[in-house]
Amino acid sequence: MENIGLYVAQIWHEVLMNSSNEDDVARYSELMNRSPVEIQIILMTGTNNELLLRDYANMLHISKSTLTSIINRLEKQGYIHRTISSKDKRSYCLTLDSKGQVFLNSYISYQTDIGNRIISGLDENEKQQLVMLLGKIASYMVRR
Repeated sequence: MENIGLYVAQIWHEVLMNSSNEDDVARYSELMNRSPVEIQIILMTGTNNELLLRDYANMLHISKSTLTSIINRLEKQGYIHRTISSKDKRSYCLTLDSKGQVFLNSYISYQTDIGNRIISGLDENEKQQLVMLLGKIASYMVRR
């Protein structure tokens, strides 16, 4: 194969663009209306409610003003709310509201469904190889 990098990228794009079906869109319609950054903020908040607002900006590589506008929107829509940090009384953390928790549970269910579909045609050895390779890829592709 002459340009394997392009081929890999095209396959990956095809998987990402076509992994959701009509049933997914109907079952998880609320997920489809959120931006990737909004989803990431809800996910981060649901898994670590001690992050300071500056931690979100740093981890997401976005400006504080962009973060503030996203948080304002999510707060107004009832997904999250700001709380004073127990670690630093001068700073704020985020906490999920009930709508945010429902969204997080739906997101986890959706991701589990997609993941199970991805591995459904693999045997146990191939599943372990895929996990190992994806972990390796993530270790040098994902900004930290």
